[in-house]
Amino acid sequence: MSNLSSYSFRLKLMVFLCLILGESKGQIKPVYESDKYKADSIRIKQLLDSGFKVVDAQPDKAENYCKKALEIANNTGNLKGVIAANNTYVIVLLIQGKYRGALDVASKSVALSKQVKSDAHLAQSYSRRGLAGIFLGHFQMAANNLLDAAIILERIGSKLEIQKSFNILSIVFTELKDKKKSLEYALSAESLGRSNKDLSADIMTLMQLARARALNNQFEISNSLFDKLLPLVKKKEDIGTLTYTYVYMAELAVQERKYKKALDLYQIAYKLAVQLKIPDCLIYTNGGLARVYYELNDYQKSEYHLLQGISYARKVESENMLRELLLLGSELKEKQNELRDALHYRKEYEQLNARLLGLDLQQSIQRLEAEFQNSVKEREIAQQKLLNAKNQLKISQKDNYIVISIFVIVTLAAFTLLIYFWYRNKQRIANKNLVLLQKEKEMQVLRAMIDGEETERSRLAKDLHDGVGGLLSATKMHLSILQNDQNYPDIHNHFNHTVSMLDSASQEIRMIAHNLAPELLVKFGLNKALAAYFSRLQSPKFKINYLKVGEVPRLESNFELLVYRVIQELINNVIKHAHSNYVLVQMSYHENALSITVEDNGVGVKMGESEGLGFNNLKSRVDAVNGYIEVDSSPGNGTTVFVEFDVKKYIKQEKGLIIQNTGL
Repeated sequence: MSNLSSYSFRLKLMVFLCLILGESKGQIKPVYESDKYKADSIRIKQLLDSGFKVVDAQPDKAENYCKKALEIANNTGNLKGVIAANNTYVIVLLIQGKYRGALDVASKSVALSKQVKSDAHLAQSYSRRGLAGIFLGHFQMAANNLLDAAIILERIGSKLEIQKSFNILSIVFTELKDKKKSLEYALSAESLGRSNKDLSADIMTLMQLARARALNNQFEISNSLFDKLLPLVKKKEDIGTLTYTYVYMAELAVQERKYKKALDLYQIAYKLAVQLKIPDCLIYTNGGLARVYYELNDYQKSEYHLLQGISYARKVESENMLRELLLLGSELKEKQNELRDALHYRKEYEQLNARLLGLDLQQSIQRLEAEFQNSVKEREIAQQKLLNAKNQLKISQKDNYIVISIFVIVTLAAFTLLIYFWYRNKQRIANKNLVLLQKEKEMQVLRAMIDGEETERSRLAKDLHDGVGGLLSATKMHLSILQNDQNYPDIHNHFNHTVSMLDSASQEIRMIAHNLAPELLVKFGLNKALAAYFSRLQSPKFKINYLKVGEVPRLESNFELLVYRVIQELINNVIKHAHSNYVLVQMSYHENALSITVEDNGVGVKMGESEGLGFNNLKSRVDAVNGYIEVDSSPGNGTTVFVEFDVKKYIKQEKGLIIQNTGL
């Protein structure tokens, strides 16, 4: 009855999948896409967290939490919130035994994740669909989806997430009876576990490695692994894991034809399953007992547990387990000489088997072309290896003199190659140093250009303020005196108009001078200067929300001016191109890192088109001080720009003390 392993470790799979998908603290980004979703997204997260807390004990209550979160996400158009709610709902449906519904919801999440182009959510959705496939017994479909998730996790996940992903893939390939891949993924998980040192993941790895060894008929190794596993599971006091540990040990005993030992182990597992009251555990343990009693020729007890297992399997639509139980029922009825019932079981088994195989075949079609290409490459490699082997055989057949000659030639060739590679490596290092020098020179030129530009702006500001501004003020004064000496109404109105124009010109010049060389920036630093700048831009139709996190120290004047200009250019881009009425600007300082985020609710742009909005100029400025800039935008979803600087070497110091921003 080894095929009954189809439903092994289900409860733990759900927990591990949740961790893999980043639903533990700090692993996944918030479900909201911009600030306008923030309040609703916090509520969605609270509801989903509440659902997870009661999902095992009160799945119906957890379902209500999920539906409420889904309603909020749909009403606000928060697609990532919809995905998060759906993926939580999948777990609830699986615990309730609604496997087909879980598959439908997971498939919707996959489609939505592709629409929002989020790798983290797509990996989560693929894994959810793979999990539903495992419960339904569609293992090829499950393997395809879990492999897709693993590919994404290899790129964006941690080593612990990848270890857990390998564990699940090993489970699936164990069910598919793929000995090589089952052991390959189990060994890969074991290798990662040496550095991860996570107890739950290591228990799962050890358990699956024991199963993979048993599948490859390495019974002695498998038994030793189970001997090591059982004390760890008992110490953990997890009844679900303990149940499946006894089940797997019983499986191994059946493979070794030690049916008495298998019976004792299955009976322990059955008592634990009755306490758990989880349908999969009851199906699995009843099926195992039915098989062992059958092998021990106790057909009455075998039939009792068989009927219980079939009843649970039909209730929760566990098609793969039902298929295996029907096959055992056919064999049992034939032994009891009840041929009509045996034929009935056999017909139902064949119908279900054909349907499941058809579904698995349909899911495998998309993989065939890639597998074909791989097989072509493997054949070419094999042919090359065969050719090399033939050449080696010819060499070995020659006399010692030829062998020694070849050895000398090979040694000389190797020595020559070593010299060549040493020289090429030396040349590559020299070229790299040359490139670094060139980049340093370019950065020095760029810094000089920025310094010259800012010097010229300061000079121009001073000239405008002291020269033109003073001249206009004097003119205004003389015109005012002249006005007081006249008594004619027309001349009086004319002078009033002239004075008003001069007043406006003087105010405009002061504004230009302030933008060219903001005095607040020099006196009080970035926070005060930015707050004043944003205040001047505020209007009823255009709002800027400015947030500061952490105390920003005073930085070198040129560096503060560069950051000020970068933010000024970003706001100008929003005003000119975004058609936005709201901008969120966040500036934070933590451990020598200064981070700025500018997010608008405008029309957005396609990624790749942002260079036309002055992005190259901004990038050059940021690169000049070894900063980092990233633009995230799509049509209709606004634009978010993230800029970060390492300001350690730009912090002002006076008598060995760092000058901190007073916040004035």
